[in-house]
This record gives sequence, C-alpha cells and structure tokens, in this order.
Amino acid sequence: MKEVKSIKLTSLNNEIEKEILLLLKEEGQCIYGEIIKQSNLSYNKGKETIYSLINKGYIRYAGRSTKLELAIDLI
Repeated sequence: MKEVKSIKLTSLNNEIEKEILLLLKEEGQCIYGEIIKQSNLSYNKGKETIYSLINKGYIRYAGRSTKLELAIDLI
C-alpha cells in the first residue's frame, strides 16, 4: 500500500472514487454498506471501488471497527 499524504480531487479521473472520497470527507467515517448505499452502486462495483481506494492508500478502516475513513488529506 502506497503512503499518500494528500491528493487533489481534480487529479482523479474516476467519478465513483471521487464521490466516495467526498462522502468520507463530509461524514468522517462510514460503514462499508452505507458507502455503497449512498453512492447508489451495486454491491460488486462498490466492493471493487472501495478495495481499490484502500489499496491506493486513500481510505482505511478506522481502528478495529468496520467503519472506513479518509487516510489522506483531500484538497
């Protein structure tokens, strides 16, 4: 997993990733299912996108909980 400090939202090409990152910026933390529901994604597409964001180091699990949060500063 890459160590990323901050990213510009405009540098992202994937609109679904942008939407999820903005949701987490606004909410602070969200459970996995809530992210998928708020983004109006199918379960598989939501899972794929969330895993992609985790692998990029953009989001992470908050401690030992099932909630996800930003792992970067979104500018």
